[in-house]
Amino acid sequence: MTFPLMPGYDHINLVASLDPVAAVRDREIGDAILAFPRLLPAGSPDFGYAVQTGAEWRIGCLGSTDPSTARYGLAADLRRDAADGGHPPGVARAMLAAAARLDPEEGAQLPKDEWEIGDRRYRIIRVEKYTLLGDRVMEPPRPTDTPGACGDGMLRGHLLEPAAPAGRWEAQLRLNLVGFMPVPGSVPAMVLAEARHAVRTHPGVVLLPPTFIAVEVKENGWAPLTGGDDPDETRRRLARYFADLLPRLREFQGDPPDPAELAEWERAAEQIEAASGHAFTAAGREFRTVRISRMLRLGRDGPEGPRPSDEERYGLSGTGYEDEETS
Repeated sequence: MTFPLMPGYDHINLVASLDPVAAVRDREIGDAILAFPRLLPAGSPDFGYAVQTGAEWRIGCLGSTDPSTARYGLAADLRRDAADGGHPPGVARAMLAAAARLDPEEGAQLPKDEWEIGDRRYRIIRVEKYTLLGDRVMEPPRPTDTPGACGDGMLRGHLLEPAAPAGRWEAQLRLNLVGFMPVPGSVPAMVLAEARHAVRTHPGVVLLPPTFIAVEVKENGWAPLTGGDDPDETRRRLARYFADLLPRLREFQGDPPDPAELAEWERAAEQIEAASGHAFTAAGREFRTVRISRMLRLGRDGPEGPRPSDEERYGLSGTGYEDEETS
């Protein structure tokens, strides 16, 4: 079947008046832009899949580190949805057939990033991560970055709505992100060329809910240690890093910690759990919680899929096979 193009993919619906909650968040964006005026890439992209029904696109799931893993995740969800019994038999069979190609019992995965099944279109998508940078300081969590507001980092069911009302600071940030690319010299030439191409083919940008990381502040930089879907979870995971993961890592490396080290790490975990704010000290080391913002590029036909270099980085073949459809 024919699927409609994405309405308003390259528009920003700037409005003068927002609802109170949206107005507060827009003001926070403005405060962040003024205090942390530089955009900095924040690691490799995330991958997942989105689903189109009619003219509407929603995220199915995020959280994969590469396109292949995202395809395996799509296969698992297709199998689960087919077993739910909410689809006509023909559609359920098509779901299982697609899942069998994406996650075969034997042989290689079919590296196909788009599937039309019944009245839905499934697409593997690419999400870019960035942080705002000030005077050698990355942006901390914002006041509204509470557990309830941040939600699930996988963003299941999140509506992609580029034409939703936007305040002036959200509009400014989205305009700043249109031309956002890797720092020249920090990536291979092909990666930079693909980024330039994406600006032309997918000029629209939507902001997604953030994730967070805990970093250790060192003399020559910041070292990321762990992360989470909200600031509190990130701090709890850092505490578990000292109390659980670090001892196991030392044992795995054949250098088990002595009782004094274990006691020090346990005290560090307790100090981290008891800490308030986003900058804290434990075991004589300085840590901070950093906000990792996320964006998704949009084009006429919907959200951006993986780029060729995303495949080659993991030794995967291209994303062809568009002539093969499951319907």
